[in-house]
Amino acid sequence: MHPRILRIIDANINRISEGLRVLEDIARFIVEDVSASRQLKTIRHQLNQLVISIGTDLIENRDSEGDIGSQFDLVHEHKDLSSVVRANAKRVQEGIRVLEEISKLPEFKSILITAELKKFRYAVYSAEKTLVAGLLKIQKGDK
Repeated sequence: MHPRILRIIDANINRISEGLRVLEDIARFIVEDVSASRQLKTIRHQLNQLVISIGTDLIENRDSEGDIGSQFDLVHEHKDLSSVVRANAKRVQEGIRVLEEISKLPEFKSILITAELKKFRYAVYSAEKTLVAGLLKIQKGDK
């Protein structure tokens, strides 16, 4: 497996896991939606299993210090929790989409399953909608 492609996979799995954790915590502690929280946690754990299946290759090829993109830190403040949900959902969706495209390469077809990744991405679309709706209900005082 090409080390630079492994770096792409590693960066996106980390990005996805971080974003899912933010969404999961909002679903669990703020919106208190058991189903959304469970679904997001399940996706996060299944992606972590993917890391285990690849083995130590991801960490061995990680180059945080040499990553030219780490210096492109854009400061963005969120105006409310809905914007936090939307930003993190987008982060997760984009990361999954990168993995979907990498999964189409012959050397990664056995590791990254395109259909499963697509299923995760669509589940995050639904969770985003559920969480934003739940936050709106809370704002209106319905919950």
